[in-house]
Amino acid sequence: MRAPGLLAQRSPWTTDRRAVRSPRAPSAALLAAAAAALALTGCQPAVDVSNAKVARRLPPAVETEIPLVTDEDERPIVPDAIKGKQVFDQNCAVCHGPTGEGNGPMAATLVAPDKDVLTALLGVFHIELHRPPLPSKPANFHSRDLENVISPAILYETVTGGRPHTAMPAFGPEASFGANKAQTLTNAERWDANVYEMMFRTTPAELSAARALYNQQCAVCHGVGGDGKGPRGREVAVRLWSWARSEGPGIFTDPNYMVQRNPSELTNAILDGHGMMPSYRGKLSTEQMNGLVDYIYTFFYRHPPIQ
Repeated sequence: MRAPGLLAQRSPWTTDRRAVRSPRAPSAALLAAAAAALALTGCQPAVDVSNAKVARRLPPAVETEIPLVTDEDERPIVPDAIKGKQVFDQNCAVCHGPTGEGNGPMAATLVAPDKDVLTALLGVFHIELHRPPLPSKPANFHSRDLENVISPAILYETVTGGRPHTAMPAFGPEASFGANKAQTLTNAERWDANVYEMMFRTTPAELSAARALYNQQCAVCHGVGGDGKGPRGREVAVRLWSWARSEGPGIFTDPNYMVQRNPSELTNAILDGHGMMPSYRGKLSTEQMNGLVDYIYTFFYRHPPIQ
């Protein structure tokens, strides 16, 4: 027989499932942290959020490309073709001609600089090559074949760094390898001359006709001002966040987008269409297409009024 009271005793090796384990006492570090939090909370001013409105969450910002059309301090600028005429007349017309046809007073006498990889390599060993200089012909800015494959950004880089192994000098701070160095023009002056050169391939009459065509066929989406704010602009926008900031595809006032597109790219976009952009292949003549592309470019720079 068991002694009385043994049933009430619990062996240290048995477990009572009905027993509830008491929580551990909080550590001193935890108590100190809680006290500090309470103290800080008491120091904060009370804020009434009972009538606060919940802000709508905006879509994440789209990463934009590094701005290209800027001054020396990387501040955005708007190129000006009117100012560009003066820059062109003073620095470019002597070779390219006053009307940009490549027939300036010095055009017939230009030669390419004797700089290339071979002569530079041999120069390290003090070996000089004496070769007859090659003629260098200035670009004709009226040539559609040439202009259609050159974007404004490429043209700007050519003006800035020069064209290696030709008579085209650099008007930027430094010349590219194989190019001569001319006087340094500011970023704004180079962009101004750039957009002025773009206007050589068109005429005021062509731009006027193109504006009428644009307002009839394109403005409903791209906007009369080329900013994408036409009646259907928001509906067909590729990226709403970019559209709201007037940046990106279909926003012709965005200089960083426009300067990276050459006329052939814009022409193909109009001919083939994309997404909700309809195709105009077979609907426009070559003259209408060229005029329309030239007019689209005018949205990102200042120019004489189009009558």
